[in-house]
Amino acid sequence: MYREQVLLADGFILEVLFAGEAQWKLSLKKGRKLLVEYGSDSGREFKSVEKLRYDFETDVENALRKNR
Repeated sequence: MYREQVLLADGFILEVLFAGEAQWKLSLKKGRKLLVEYGSDSGREFKSVEKLRYDFETDVENALRKNR
């Protein structure tokens, strides 16, 4: 299993959890408030790593703009 948390400015937390193809999660929180979450449980269609990363980064950028 791989897990990483990155503390960003203004109290934002970026988290990556990967426990295999069947269990993964990418999330952005501010304190305890969940702003963006992608995961194997979300029903989101997995097309490619590149597409997943692009979509997640776009949603994170939008959430950071709205919540600063």
